[in-house]
Amino acid sequence: MQLRDYQRRAIDGLKEQLQENDSTLIVMPTGTGKTIVFAEAVRLAKKRALVIAHRDILVHQAAEKIELFTGERPAIEMADLRSNEQSFFNRSKVVVASVQTLNAGMFARRMERFKPDDFSLLVIDECHHACAPSYRRVIDWFINGGCKVVGVSATPDRADEQALGQIFESVSFKYEISNAIDDGWLVPLDVHRVYVKSLDFSECRKIANDFNQGDLGAVMEQEKNLHGVVVPTMEIAGDKKTLVFATRVAHAERMAEIINRTKPGSAAMIDGRMSKDLRQKILREYIRGNLQYLVNVGIATEGFDVPGIACVSMARPTCSRALYAQCVGRGTRPLAGILDGIDDPELRQQAISSSDKPRLTVIDFVGNSGRHSLMSSQDVLGGKHVDWIDHGFPERKPLDTYFPEEEDGDETREYDDEYEEKNEQLQREAQLRRNQIRAKVNYETRSSNPFQILAVQPKRFTDWYKRRLSERQLTVLRRSGIEPNEHNPAEQCALFDNVVKRRKEGLCTFKQAKLLSKFGIDASGLTFKEASLEIDRLSSNGWKR
Repeated sequence: MQLRDYQRRAIDGLKEQLQENDSTLIVMPTGTGKTIVFAEAVRLAKKRALVIAHRDILVHQAAEKIELFTGERPAIEMADLRSNEQSFFNRSKVVVASVQTLNAGMFARRMERFKPDDFSLLVIDECHHACAPSYRRVIDWFINGGCKVVGVSATPDRADEQALGQIFESVSFKYEISNAIDDGWLVPLDVHRVYVKSLDFSECRKIANDFNQGDLGAVMEQEKNLHGVVVPTMEIAGDKKTLVFATRVAHAERMAEIINRTKPGSAAMIDGRMSKDLRQKILREYIRGNLQYLVNVGIATEGFDVPGIACVSMARPTCSRALYAQCVGRGTRPLAGILDGIDDPELRQQAISSSDKPRLTVIDFVGNSGRHSLMSSQDVLGGKHVDWIDHGFPERKPLDTYFPEEEDGDETREYDDEYEEKNEQLQREAQLRRNQIRAKVNYETRSSNPFQILAVQPKRFTDWYKRRLSERQLTVLRRSGIEPNEHNPAEQCALFDNVVKRRKEGLCTFKQAKLLSKFGIDASGLTFKEASLEIDRLSSNGWKR
């Protein structure tokens, strides 16, 4: 396997930074080969290397890629799997471990089986979790032996505002999604913002700068909202392989059920409480094309690689830029093999555009967000990115905190056979009633981008951005034809400043520019009078250019 040009730059930056620092960070989007980069770093390590992750799927993926790239079979330290630390001659140069296992132990933690002096490199996969105490304990144990620390992540953000600067001294390489799309390594996005009037997030509470799961689930599980999300998803997706992000288990189950009413056998759901065997069986059916829709809850955000995904439906609105980027990143990989041997960016773009997956369709659902700022593709792709330590991504909670077991204490009910039978009958009758429902959903999609029409640079929004428009200023935007609720506070400010500037300089309005853009005319630099003349010409010509 050969390193791509940006992967070589990442390794060069890594070498340079580790000469001066004990720790550094590599930022690369999903689908660009982060694992290959740290596999090369492992190969170059002077002593042994340890790679840690927080999920079993990430541990196994890292071990497979490292063996494929380096020829060295890593030892795995996770649950019942143990590396052979007793034999000096038979132990592997590379150990891949779960952070939970390294912290486990009754009298001594598992990490203490390893001698820090034996290791020269510690790699942290998905390192936006590295501020957690479990990671800090592992880092402290190994760094005392002179081990260098490298973190890799697609989203080095934490919504709890704990800066990764506490862990990493520098950023050795940064490669954004927009860079990878421009270079022809990832597929471009085709975003549909779907407006469902019944969706109202205004009263949802926030925890760690994202929606409270219970509040969001209550909104999304209303029958009208379920159909308001499912119907547009099916119509926009067409026959594309689609990944749907749901809020919680009940939401995912109902969405899959409604999809299967219209298209029987086309959808299934997965969540963290399923047995591993059942989850793998459903994933195999999805990968093979026997299922078109996979509705997931907290499973497909990290380490989920299915290049055939051509549509992502964000039925789980979020205020977290990092979570949004993780979700969308599941579908940005091009189809396997189409870029092999192509060195020119334009030729790679052509190969993608002529493939069976020329673009990734992303479906965002927008309603009344009230005081909240929903993330969208503009926050991931648009504008100049803020310094990496300024904003954040919440530590991913264990699945059992999202799906806690119900505890009834001493009042636990004893269900007899008769009760169970009646309950199952009621469930069957309720589902039969729901199966008769075919909701007619009125919705609209909007694709006009005021930043593109007005040639304005969009801005990324973080919790550190303090400026907010007044109600009077928001009214000015609405009268100009721009809906403020579609944009975060930073974008609102950028658009308002541009509207005011255009008025002072006598340039055309947004409404004029938007109308002319439908006919392929770039009016961003036209004056008000020039735009009016163009519109008059179009009108007199029967609205033909």
